[in-house]
Amino acid sequence: MNMKRILILATMAIAVLTVSCNGQSRKTSTEASKKSKKVLVISSSPSKGGNSDLLCDEFLKGAQAAGHKGEKVFLGDLDIRFLKIKDDYSDRNLGINDDAPKVVAKMIEADVIVMATPIYNDNMCGQMKTMLDRVFEREREVSNKEFYFIMTAGGRNTECALLGFRNFIHYLPGSQEKGVIEGTGIYPKGAVKDKPVMKEAYEMGKNV
Repeated sequence: MNMKRILILATMAIAVLTVSCNGQSRKTSTEASKKSKKVLVISSSPSKGGNSDLLCDEFLKGAQAAGHKGEKVFLGDLDIRFLKIKDDYSDRNLGINDDAPKVVAKMIEADVIVMATPIYNDNMCGQMKTMLDRVFEREREVSNKEFYFIMTAGGRNTECALLGFRNFIHYLPGSQEKGVIEGTGIYPKGAVKDKPVMKEAYEMGKNV
C-alpha cells in the first residue's frame, strides 16, 4: 500500500471519528437537557419551618442535587384569597387582585409540582385548599405535570387529604401522581428533623 493511499485512509478514519464524537456529544447534551426539569414546591404550612415545610426543603435539595431547577413557594408569604364567581360563571375571579395568578403561572411553567400540607382535622389545611380552588377553570393550562404530595400529621390519618389531591389532578389533562410522602405521628414543630421521612423526601426529590 503506497503512502498516498495510507494518508487517504487515515484522513477518512479521522473524519468518521470526528463525526461520531460530535454526534455523541450532541446526544449527551440533549439527554442532559431532557433530564433537567423545572420543579415547583408549594408549601401550605401556616408555620414557616413546620414539619411539612421542612420536608419541602429536603425534597427541593434532592431535586437540585440531581441537576433540576427548583423553586419553593410558601403560601403563607402570599396573599391568596377565596375564589369568587358570578352565578353565570362569566367571571371566575371578580377582579380579585392577589398572588394566586402568579402561583398558577408557575404551575403552568413547571414540569414537576410538589404539594405539601399539614393535616388538620384529618384533612389538608385551608391555605392549600384555597390555592387549589383558584386553579378552577384553568385546569387545562396546568396539564401534563408530574405531581408529588407531602403530608405531615400528629396523628395517622392522611387519607382525606390524599384523596383531595388526587381528585384535583384528575381534572388536569395528562397529569399523574408520581409519589407520596407521609410523615405521620410527628409532633410538635420541627420533630420531623430526626425522622427517616426526611431522607425519604430528599431521595424522592433526587429521583424526580
